Amino acid sequence: MSVFEFELRRMFSGKANNLSLLVFLLSGLLAIYLGALNYDRQMQDQQNTALIFDKEKEQISGAAHIPEVGSLAYYASVPTQWQLSPWAALFSGQSQYRLTAMRLQALALQGQIYGRELINPARSRAGGFDLGFVLAYLLPILIGIVTVSLLSEERQSGRWRMLNALSAHTGARLIIRALLLRFALIALLVCLLFAVAAVVVGLPLDGLFVAFIGISLLYCLLWFLIAGLIISLNRDSLYNNLAFLSVWLVLAVLLPGLVHLQQSRSFDAQLPLKAAVEQRLVMNNGWDQDMHQALVDFAEHYPQFTEQLDFSGRFHWKWYFAMQHLSDQAVEDKWQAYLMEHQARDRQLDKISLLSPSLLLQRYLYAMAGTDSQAYFAYLQQISDFHRQLREFVYPYLFADRQMGADDFNTFPAFVAKPTAQYPLPLMLVLIVIGLTGLLSWRFRRLAKV
Repeated sequence: MSVFEFELRRMFSGKANNLSLLVFLLSGLLAIYLGALNYDRQMQDQQNTALIFDKEKEQISGAAHIPEVGSLAYYASVPTQWQLSPWAALFSGQSQYRLTAMRLQALALQGQIYGRELINPARSRAGGFDLGFVLAYLLPILIGIVTVSLLSEERQSGRWRMLNALSAHTGARLIIRALLLRFALIALLVCLLFAVAAVVVGLPLDGLFVAFIGISLLYCLLWFLIAGLIISLNRDSLYNNLAFLSVWLVLAVLLPGLVHLQQSRSFDAQLPLKAAVEQRLVMNNGWDQDMHQALVDFAEHYPQFTEQLDFSGRFHWKWYFAMQHLSDQAVEDKWQAYLMEHQARDRQLDKISLLSPSLLLQRYLYAMAGTDSQAYFAYLQQISDFHRQLREFVYPYLFADRQMGADDFNTFPAFVAKPTAQYPLPLMLVLIVIGLTGLLSWRFRRLAKV
């Protein structure tokens, strides 16, 4: 029997190893299935919102009389979409908490962004069940189960002394060979999950596909190195298992939890809510104030309409949309403060994530999939830019008291989604792996002398 066959049988002889491999595989398949369902639902929502708007445009364009501009701008809801790649099915990130298809009106922006969230953005957290969760948190457990008892089992069986009696490095070489075999098998299992995901989700087999596999295997190697360092301590199985579990709890659970707790206390996540509430109050209070003065204030932002502010009667759409814009401007400082806090929070998280390989992996995966917080705020910036385009399309008709014709209405602005993914190099992960490899090499040279 070859050494390879011996190690293979040894790996699959234990019930704990087989059960762990099965649980990991089933968890990965379940994450892929649920992610595919959620992604299909998101894509269907985006298609439905676009289809509804197209039907509304067709109905209005074909009508004998197009509604007045103010009424049209009030009710017209233009669909916007967060352009998600198929990778969002596997690494959902912020997309599992945020609206990915929002209909936008020419009204105040703040109330629309926050008021239409299905879930309060302040409650968003990393760590939902997706393939990223399986890789970041369950993969290390599997690695620990199949590796950390290798040396202690050799010692208990009496083979360790016999191997070292043959040569000073024979025992250490066999342990390294066993680790490499287990790494190859688990790496094959990870690649199998990606292959299944490619079929189920329809992932393109391009360079990005290779990059996702590469960073996942790099993370896998990191935990094998941690397991190897624990093995090199030359202690019994109970100690090794407790040591690995403790390392996993600290790096994968405790540190990320402390990071989120610290950030929730350091940064005010309620700023969007405060801005939305204040915007609504400013708008409501405007009904009891001088409407003409509101229009004068609006003309400071759009001086081209200074000569077109007059209206007759107690209400006019000019004032209404001018007041909507002014209510947005009244809370602009709060919104900008929130964006600045978000940037500061993300920079801080970049630094702190170096302490947790699990957190670091998730940040890489979500950034590459275009579902991290940076990608979501890029989508919000696209919405903000389009909202300005939408308002400024309506204003010339509104302030000139000019009716919109069918041809004019057919030129109504359409939202064009842009990719939001980033492709950071996993430099820190590579450096950590290199450092652990050097440390493990030194430890195994010492182990050979035992």
